[in-house]
Amino acid sequence: MRKPRSLGNFSIETSYKTMRDAWPKGTPQPKVHVVNRFTSGLVDRWKIWKEVRSLKGPLIHITGDIHFAAIRMRHRPLVLTVHDLGMLNEDKPIKRWLKTQFWLNWPLKACDHLIAVSEATKRDIVQRTGYPAERIHVIPSVISPTFQARSSEPNNHKPRVLHIGLADNKNLEGHAQALVGLDVHLRIIGAPSQAQLSLLNHLKLDFSCSSKLTEAQLQEEYAASDVLLFCSTLEGYGMPIVEAQTVGVPVITSQLAPMNDTAGQGALLVNPHSPAEIQAAVQRVLSDPDLRNTLLKKGRSNASLSSASLSAKRHAELYTQIQKEKA
Repeated sequence: MRKPRSLGNFSIETSYKTMRDAWPKGTPQPKVHVVNRFTSGLVDRWKIWKEVRSLKGPLIHITGDIHFAAIRMRHRPLVLTVHDLGMLNEDKPIKRWLKTQFWLNWPLKACDHLIAVSEATKRDIVQRTGYPAERIHVIPSVISPTFQARSSEPNNHKPRVLHIGLADNKNLEGHAQALVGLDVHLRIIGAPSQAQLSLLNHLKLDFSCSSKLTEAQLQEEYAASDVLLFCSTLEGYGMPIVEAQTVGVPVITSQLAPMNDTAGQGALLVNPHSPAEIQAAVQRVLSDPDLRNTLLKKGRSNASLSSASLSAKRHAELYTQIQKEKA
């Protein structure tokens, strides 16, 4: 696994810890190795590659974010989890090409099988690389057991709309424009840039921010919110959707894959590029109790499918399959 960075950026680590805690009895428990440095330059990446290459064991599983560690590791069975490939669309052409080689093309040559966290990620891998679809296994991310159903809905002075994340794909600008004219409070998880703060103030929105939260604090943020607004333009999975459904918060998210798949029937789906459509959805959720109850019921049902025990079982089966293939 990668070396964890700052507080609030533990989605990969949390998903795999939760899954391992539910590991099926009677099967070998996987050993966890956390690399001892961050991916902050070529030298560090080279040292991570050497570190992973020297590990002992019948199979290596790289759980994401350090794909390059798989390059030229064909001396043993290898599986790699791919969360999303959106970062390959960023930067100038030469840098995009380099990232594609080091992050995708060269690592995949060494991989016996891949795990994708969504059907959308699987399709993206196949389209970009031609990697055999039958060797890509879709196993959704598992949310932390910290997230639990709230005992009651909040009684806020004005409805609280929750927004999580501040990367461009999280669509804070679109959300902010959609909330203009609505009597709501925008609660932002993250530390907005000066440009984002200027936009929020220019639009005269009622908002507040909090960053670097623990999972327990994020549970409290969900529990205190009237709706999650997650109209992202790009995700590998969309973990906040299932977290909110688990807590019991109505969700508005993108009609794009994988968000629509992740949400199941438990969310209102909108065009993330249409502030008017987002605003109409917010108004519907806040004004229609029957719709809210329907979303909450279907959201709970959908969240129950993200089972840690099922994920653990499928991982264990895949490990066994790969080892038999290599025997």
